[in-house]
Amino acid sequence: MSLSISPWKYGKRWVYSITYDEALADLHRFAIPMHEEYGIPGHVEVVVGQMGEVRNIGNSSFNGYRHMNADELRDLLARGWGVGNHSWSHEIITPEMVDREIDQAKEVLEEALGESIILYCSPGDNTNMADHVLEACRNYGYLGAMSLTDALNLPGDELFWINRTALHDHYYPPFYSAYDPYRNIRQAQAVQGWIIDYCHCPLETAVHPNKDCSEAQLRQRLETVLSEGGDSVWCAVPEEVLSYHLMRRHARIEAVAGDGPEDAGTSDDDGEMAGGATAGGATAGGATVGGNISSQRYRIVLPELPDQVPYRSLTLEANVPAAWCRDPRVTVEEQELAAEVVRPGVLRVTTLVRDGTEVEVRAAPRS
Repeated sequence: MSLSISPWKYGKRWVYSITYDEALADLHRFAIPMHEEYGIPGHVEVVVGQMGEVRNIGNSSFNGYRHMNADELRDLLARGWGVGNHSWSHEIITPEMVDREIDQAKEVLEEALGESIILYCSPGDNTNMADHVLEACRNYGYLGAMSLTDALNLPGDELFWINRTALHDHYYPPFYSAYDPYRNIRQAQAVQGWIIDYCHCPLETAVHPNKDCSEAQLRQRLETVLSEGGDSVWCAVPEEVLSYHLMRRHARIEAVAGDGPEDAGTSDDDGEMAGGATAGGATAGGATVGGNISSQRYRIVLPELPDQVPYRSLTLEANVPAAWCRDPRVTVEEQELAAEVVRPGVLRVTTLVRDGTEVEVRAAPRS
């Protein structure tokens, strides 16, 4: 028998998130109602120094559009959306500017929203993913940083260079492209990837075709994600996915039989498990009745999990004898949970986990 952690929450095959740079109020025209219709949460990146103001940044195509204010951002949080810091000024961040762009922006946004901000999103281009910027993000308590690199994110990837897919009408010359609602989906399905789309403010036509899509193209993309994803896609805000990633990375599972450990699995420096287990999981014998195994207990420990992690659920999979699948019994912290039989001999359950949480898997009693 063994207990392990699914690569993604709920045992989903791949993950989809979508972000809107600048956090413009005109998202209420098309994007936000569309998200409500499809049940997919969104995420906005706030230029904190212009929060609630009409945009006035260099030669931006979005100048004249209003940035959301604190009340509007809190409304998005209540709808299940996420909010990230898109810097204070949307300028190129020099080493002398990190206190304002990374630290002050975070503090002001957190005070305005009453919510911890754990994600930084690079403004402009990847120039603002420079080493001194990412070092500041780590120092000031962020848990991840989003780039403008068009690629998938995998379960084991670096969190201070998170990739995003451009959801734009077409790309800048000389690398022209046509809008593709299927972009990166097939690869995400094949490699258990995490897609993060980014655009700005989809309207009847794209405000800037190299930086945005239209509302019709946005609808086509969301419909494609749902139709292609079916029951295999997990649609979530980046904060929730990031939290799961960190929970999975830090969790260690120890096998405990009866009142004492048996074949306990603990990690070594290479992330491999001792005692015949794999990283993030443990194998063990179990408590026996009349020579037959009747139950197995595990303890989940979370060494060095950052305090800022907001969402603390894990999806656990237990390999058990076939007889245990007839009436699955899984107890977490003495509370019995509904377990799903996902394939022969494998049970799955999603649960909140704290450091030291105990999980018991047992056979149903014979009547």
